[in-house]
Amino acid sequence: MPLVLATTFALSLWVVLTSLGVSSFDGIMLALVIILLAAGTQLLIRYLGSVGPGSRD
Repeated sequence: MPLVLATTFALSLWVVLTSLGVSSFDGIMLALVIILLAAGTQLLIRYLGSVGPGSRD
């Protein structure tokens, strides 16, 4: 669910920035950074949960 929220926020931000006159390329790059950070954080949390204390091998 956090990834869906981050994607929705990023794409909404892209639309707003484009309507304010910011270059669409700059806006989509910012949106991609937000989406990639959210996806990377979600993967890292899952990975750390599988190797952390109390995990089963």
